[in-house]
Amino acid sequence: MLQRLLCLMLCLSLFPFSAVQADDAITQVEELLQSVPKTDTPENQQLRESYQQALQYARDAQRYREQGKAYQQILIDYPKESARLKEGLHNYQPQSRPSLSSLKEDALRQAISLSSNRQINLRKERQAVTDSLNQLESTGQEYHVRVDELRKQLLQTRSQLYRLSFSNESDRLQEAQQLATRLKEQSLSDRIQMLELEQLSAQQRNDLGKLKLQELNLAITDEDEWQNSLLNQQNQLRREKTEQALAESERLRRQLTSDLPLLQEQQQQNQALSLQLGALEDQIERVQDEQRGIDTSLSGLNDLVNSVREQLEWLQISNAYGENLRSKLADLPNYFPLEKLESDIVKARMAKYQYETEQDALKDTVQIRNNLLSGDEITLDRAQQAVLDNLLKARRQLLTRLNDASDTLIQEQTRLKLLYSRQNSKIDEIRELSASHLFWMPDVRPLSPAVLLGVPAALGLAFNPANWLQLPRAIAENNPITLTFAGIGILVLAWCWFKLARHLTHYSQHIAPRIGKVTQDKFSLTSRLLVRSLLAALPLPAMVLMMRGLLDGAWQYPFAVAVARGLGEIWFLLLALLVARHLTLEKGILILHFRWPKESVQRVWGQFRTLLLVLIPSFFVQGMANSYQEHAFYDSLGRLAFIIGALWLLLFFARLNREKLPLTWGQADMTKPHLLHHFIWNSLMLAPLLAVLGALFGYFYTSRTLLRQLELSLLAGLGCLLVYYLAHRWMLIQRRRLAFDRAKQKRAEILAQREREEDDLSSEIPDVVEEPELDLDTISAQSLGLVRTLLMLGFTMLVVVQWSDLNSAFSFLSSIEVWQVSSKVAGIEQLSAITLQDLMLTAFAFILTVVTARNLPGLMELTLLQHLSLSPGTGFALTTVSKYLVILIGALTGFSMLGIDWSKTQWLVAALSVGLGFGLQEIFANFVSGLIILFEKPIRLGDTVTIRDLTGTVTKIKTRATTIVDWDRKEIIVPNKAFITEQFINWSLSDAITRVRLRIRIGLTQNPKQVQQLLEQSVRESTLVLDTPAPEVFLIEFTDSALIYEIRLYVNNMDHRMPITHEVHSLILEKLGQVGMHLPHQQIDIRMSRGCSPQRRQQEPSCRSLPIAVPAAWPRRIPSRR
Repeated sequence: MLQRLLCLMLCLSLFPFSAVQADDAITQVEELLQSVPKTDTPENQQLRESYQQALQYARDAQRYREQGKAYQQILIDYPKESARLKEGLHNYQPQSRPSLSSLKEDALRQAISLSSNRQINLRKERQAVTDSLNQLESTGQEYHVRVDELRKQLLQTRSQLYRLSFSNESDRLQEAQQLATRLKEQSLSDRIQMLELEQLSAQQRNDLGKLKLQELNLAITDEDEWQNSLLNQQNQLRREKTEQALAESERLRRQLTSDLPLLQEQQQQNQALSLQLGALEDQIERVQDEQRGIDTSLSGLNDLVNSVREQLEWLQISNAYGENLRSKLADLPNYFPLEKLESDIVKARMAKYQYETEQDALKDTVQIRNNLLSGDEITLDRAQQAVLDNLLKARRQLLTRLNDASDTLIQEQTRLKLLYSRQNSKIDEIRELSASHLFWMPDVRPLSPAVLLGVPAALGLAFNPANWLQLPRAIAENNPITLTFAGIGILVLAWCWFKLARHLTHYSQHIAPRIGKVTQDKFSLTSRLLVRSLLAALPLPAMVLMMRGLLDGAWQYPFAVAVARGLGEIWFLLLALLVARHLTLEKGILILHFRWPKESVQRVWGQFRTLLLVLIPSFFVQGMANSYQEHAFYDSLGRLAFIIGALWLLLFFARLNREKLPLTWGQADMTKPHLLHHFIWNSLMLAPLLAVLGALFGYFYTSRTLLRQLELSLLAGLGCLLVYYLAHRWMLIQRRRLAFDRAKQKRAEILAQREREEDDLSSEIPDVVEEPELDLDTISAQSLGLVRTLLMLGFTMLVVVQWSDLNSAFSFLSSIEVWQVSSKVAGIEQLSAITLQDLMLTAFAFILTVVTARNLPGLMELTLLQHLSLSPGTGFALTTVSKYLVILIGALTGFSMLGIDWSKTQWLVAALSVGLGFGLQEIFANFVSGLIILFEKPIRLGDTVTIRDLTGTVTKIKTRATTIVDWDRKEIIVPNKAFITEQFINWSLSDAITRVRLRIRIGLTQNPKQVQQLLEQSVRESTLVLDTPAPEVFLIEFTDSALIYEIRLYVNNMDHRMPITHEVHSLILEKLGQVGMHLPHQQIDIRMSRGCSPQRRQQEPSCRSLPIAVPAAWPRRIPSRR
């Protein structure tokens, strides 16, 4: 050690020469940096960056050398400085102060202000010394790691400098890089020497710091005593002046011999002001006493902070300090409500404003006296006027004293508020500092035979009759009025419990016949039964809480307080037990209203009841043990009760797992449960087992807290499940009622039609019967999915809020480094760590993104789109774009948490975009075309389009393709690109009216005018033809056998084209038949050959061809017979 110190001294003796070199290096690099041209060429930018790095290295080296010289000076001056401090402590004398009696009021106020400033400075200096000592202890453990890392960097730098020195290139950039590397080597070397000197001087600095801390403590104590004496002297002077004012007021009262009401009133006002002044002085003294108490508390909290920081290092080696630290944290003062002090300060300012107003009104006593005398028309003699003047003068003096006292009170209250704010901040710091480490530390001994031997003693203490006799004594300590109201309240609650239980049973049986019937079932029946179930469960927990309130305040009876804490732990379990009992009644909500299997509900209720009957005494004993730690309750009996409760919870989960209850959405068949189901059940069974193991090894507090939070989360999940099935039942009732109303409407239409056709058949219509219950699968899947999503988000928020108290306990995740990423901050490359906490937050962000993107359409439809008058295509476009934006934002957020920012991935994204653009060109084209379709809307849902040889109705528009249903009800998928790059017809884009052309053949011998009128009359009688545009009939063609007429008419939409064709054709046929016209047919002569030769045809008439008239509608080609 001594040789190492001498070597360092020898090296550091060259520091002046090195410092001169460092100054020259900084000057040289600055000149080189300024000589770089201002143009932003790549070479100039690289030169500028190299010189900037070199300048930074040179400045770092200079700073390290200065720190090293400071440490060297400490080593040199240590003997003298240590002797000086020890001598100063041994011969410490309080600072000479002026005599208190010589200080007047103004001088005293100035002395108090100076003393307060000295106190603040001394405490800041003490805090700085304490922080340096703490930092000295923490950096000592990291010394070897830091030095080894720096030596590795130094070797790498020297190797790099060696390569640059032997490089063949000799340009300016090469020289700049070589200069930067040389200065980096010098900086690393100087830093290593500085750290070695820092380590060598650590013990000396620690000793000097402790001596300086002792000296500061003496100075602070002396300053506190001096300030207390100043405050006491100030209060003494203030009391003397107040007593003088009171004596003057009393003297004036005695001199007042007249019974004149005016003088009596003025004297009474002075007397009231005197009492207010005395009250203000007392309040100031109370505030000052409170300040001294808070100062003492802050000093203790500062010591506790330092102790916690030191002991946290010990906790990594020994766990003995854990229980002691927990007891100190339990004794921390409560948060002080600063709002109360702010209200007091406002009141003091209002009172001061009132005193100032009254004081301003008393500036001219003669005018005030004249106003008083002229107002009441009172005449006073000279003696009485002198008394009145003295009273007014005394009042003005009192108001002046009240103003001064109000100022002092406001200042003291403001200082008190600042002290309380510091105390609250210090409490937060202590809890934040200790929670992250202390939570994962054992608080009791591992379970051993010695611990088990304490169980009989704890049981004996728990069942000792003398302890239970403390309960009536503790109750008797309460106020008689409180006891009276509590007794009446308990009796009323007991009566309500009995009556509400009977009423619930009768009500559930009363409404049971109406459940499931379409015309009688209502959701209000379920909601009322649920409210009654909750109300019937409240009286017993309320009685338990009332008993807890009666016992909790009797601190002189510790066993009664422990019983009160135990009652405070079980009231919620009693509430859960009674609510579950009411929900699982045979005519209750779960079985009758939700249609859950009766056998399964009763089996689960039996197991849940057994679990709570075990957990209630377990929680009661744990609550008593937590309050009764000094009597071995906590370590032995409390831990045993926790282990029994956790094992029973494990057994409960195992039994429920055997029941194969579905824990995931959409899985009704539990013969083959999927992986998530097994994961959830195994996690639920593993949690109590781990809690038991933690309690056995001494982590009782940690296991109890985590398992308690898990149990509360499960209860919150059961509450969300109840809300889900309530929404499920409401949707089922609404869907069933809607179907029933439609069925009634349809039946009414059928009855009306039958009455018109056949009046005597109306009696044969059967009576209305209850429609059978619809299956649960008929309920809208999207609505239920939306409800599930909202409930999952609500459940997640509840769990986050519930576990937020343990955020600091899981802060250790931020110290587990997974990898490092480089990032530029202000142009400097820095390494930042990606921790396990970042990975968990990233996974949560990705899961939240996926869930939100999947359920965003339903959520937007429920909350926004249904309130806006938008077309279906617009709503779908908004939801689609919003979904992709959510995915994009979630992906960017998740990648940024992992250190993958846009600056690092933009080139990769660009390359992938180009590659995917060529490889998946058609897919991207369809995607972009889908977005264009959604926003420009050349087609919409419900439009009738014709593209290529396809005509149909648009039913779906997705981002890749569009679905069209043709007239044969076939679904055809058309890529979106076709609607952008090809020509198509949209029959209903801007105007759904379409034209229908019909060609009619009429015989050549018919009268054209009569035919024209007949066709126009047929068109006018049609119900689907529009009047505007008006229909038209034209004779467009002559043939060898007919006149060709064309009818042009218009209908509302494409759906009417086929019906209007049928209707007009039918009307034309009917009109033609009425006037005796017939549709023309073309006569065709067919010559049939019977196998005769030409000579035979000429000779035999039977071989000659016979003409046959064939209507034009027949086929032109007739197959020949063989």
